[in-house]
Amino acid sequence: MRTLYLARHGEATRDLTSVGREQAHLLALRLAGVPLTAVHHSPVARAAQTAAIVAAALDVPIAPSELLADYPPYLPMASELSTAFAPRALAHLEDYPSDQRSGGPTLGARVLAEFTSPDERHDLLITHSQIVSWFVRAALGAPEWRWLGLDAANAGLTIIQYRDEWPPSLVTFNDQSHLPPELRWTGYSEERRGRW
Repeated sequence: MRTLYLARHGEATRDLTSVGREQAHLLALRLAGVPLTAVHHSPVARAAQTAAIVAAALDVPIAPSELLADYPPYLPMASELSTAFAPRALAHLEDYPSDQRSGGPTLGARVLAEFTSPDERHDLLITHSQIVSWFVRAALGAPEWRWLGLDAANAGLTIIQYRDEWPPSLVTFNDQSHLPPELRWTGYSEERRGRW
């Protein structure tokens, strides 16, 4: 059985902020005792820095992967979305640079193939909200567009298990219990943070 631990990077501007570094340290404490095989991470600085803090604290090998980069893993057609949601979702996707939009769906398929086998492993992936959401969507068998709207908090922890002859099991999504309240949902508006 493969257990996949997914976490969004810590709070950042371009690099981790002091809050982001604290979130990364607390994530490492949360994962202490987990027999991690490796820490894989996006090559983007904020994810690489988060991974370096966690891997150093846990003494685990670290491996960058372009498959975990910041990109939209699927680009839906307007007809796949509700009429109320489509304009906002499509405008959000237009904010991505064109190279990320054009290459994202190919990377989205490859990242699932790379990390979802039922091999006996415990891997941590430090990535971005949309990639965490992409794995959750796939684990639940939801339509491809449904990665949209599944928000992952900075240093929030998602755990998915993959076993032979069983569908994936979503153990937890976006667990932030290792973070004090003031370090949860950083980067989101106060209104949005207040909902959780």
